[in-house]
Amino acid sequence: MRDFLNDIPLLVEVARQKSFTKAAEILGLGASTLSRRIKQLEDRMGVLLFYRDTRNVELTDNGAYLLDRCGFILEETQKAYDSVVMNMQKPSGLIRVCMFRDLYERLLKDAVLDFAANWPDIQIELIFVEHPVDMRTDPYDVAFLLGQSVAPSLVARKLLTIEPHLYASPALLDRYSIPEEPNDLLKLPCIALQRFGNRWPMHKGNRQVVVEVQPQYNFSSVGVCLDFALAGHGVAMIRGGDAESEEKTGRLVRVLPEWSAGFVHDVSMVTGSSQLPRRVRLFMDHILASVSA
Repeated sequence: MRDFLNDIPLLVEVARQKSFTKAAEILGLGASTLSRRIKQLEDRMGVLLFYRDTRNVELTDNGAYLLDRCGFILEETQKAYDSVVMNMQKPSGLIRVCMFRDLYERLLKDAVLDFAANWPDIQIELIFVEHPVDMRTDPYDVAFLLGQSVAPSLVARKLLTIEPHLYASPALLDRYSIPEEPNDLLKLPCIALQRFGNRWPMHKGNRQVVVEVQPQYNFSSVGVCLDFALAGHGVAMIRGGDAESEEKTGRLVRVLPEWSAGFVHDVSMVTGSSQLPRRVRLFMDHILASVSA
């Protein structure tokens, strides 16, 4: 049992890094030593924990089950240690955070900068991702997830709701007929935000329509979509808060205002457990307070 407990941190790190070499660097072990110890763990248990080839290292079903059960125990042990240490000193240490870039640039930048100013002894590692992450294996303390189901073992706190609408510049609407029905969008150039895709669901009362647009432009950034819409290059689906000032000045016009877009997504702040180091709790409380203000 002692050998098993000593080997669990190795299992967790290999699963997180999906690489024996990277995990060995983090753990301060030789890659061959790490590989041998994982092999010994598999032999003792009589099961295969990882699929290995020259490029990839992936958990087997047995490995994933062991990670879910033992990774939690290891995490709670580390958090208990951190809590005792943090109670004896100022909050410090590293917080690993991931979110999509638009969320930071358009909503959370001031909150993150303000947190850094208030807690200078806390380090922040902020990674921008545009794809789903797995909090069980990806090395993050806090993740901001958009409209995704959250695994039962994780803890999610709703941060805000994103509800976009269709906007275009007056110059574009001077060149094209103003849409009266969702399918009229097929007659206009469209600007797609990649995470929304090309299928634009629309609804008005009991009527629901899905428009399969063929976008003239396709971007991963809300800011770029907004720039192109303002320049008159197409109709874009943009969050109301991002277009509000431009709509007030007349630089953008709401298109099909009686129709609502079906892309209503909750943004959740997700952690691996409700028992968190003080530095992580401080960060999450600060973000929640900033968004609620």
